Amino acid sequence: MSRVSEMAPVRANWMTTKIDNLKKFYREVKLEMKRVTWPSRQDVINTTVITVIAVFFFAFYLFVIDVALNKGIEELIKVIGK
Repeated sequence: MSRVSEMAPVRANWMTTKIDNLKKFYREVKLEMKRVTWPSRQDVINTTVITVIAVFFFAFYLFVIDVALNKGIEELIKVIGK
């Protein structure tokens, strides 16, 4: 028997296994999605508002720290540079 004809069943079996695994994966995903508890619209809005407020707060905080450190380093360079 030639090597090519021996490989044909292995390739077909490999493809069938991959397709079966893919079907099993999607079946399990579908089952898992049925168990998911989705947040309400109001919950999503509340957490989004909190996130946006936190982002702006930390952006402002880091801006102030950056400006303060920049001014401090400039003053230090003026003192050391003389």
